Amino acid sequence: MASFYRTFLVGALALCAVFCLASAAEAGAATDSSFDADIAEGRTFGHHFLKRISFAMIPAAFVVGVITTLLSALTVVSMKGLGVGVILLVLTISQVIARSFPAPLPPPVPVAYSAPAPAPIPLVYKDW
Repeated sequence: MASFYRTFLVGALALCAVFCLASAAEAGAATDSSFDADIAEGRTFGHHFLKRISFAMIPAAFVVGVITTLLSALTVVSMKGLGVGVILLVLTISQVIARSFPAPLPPPVPVAYSAPAPAPIPLVYKDW
């Protein structure tokens, strides 16, 4: 484990040395160059930046509008599904509550006794 830490430390020191040498070489080269001396405004937030932003605003606004529309449609569909789910949940809970209480039986209705009808008399045809 100690060799890992030693290797890591040597690597970190070598990396720092390379970055220091590279930045020193860049600083020496920047003082000799007069290429950027005639630029009056910075390249980041100058006229060109505003022109690029104005060209990019229309596609960006379109993309934002499309994303907003899709999210709105997704929200409507989700709310519809949520509404159906809540309705089914309410029906299920009411069904469980209704089944948990026994329903009272109605009192029996008195029925008058009626005798069975007499059997029909068979017709006998003698003169065929």
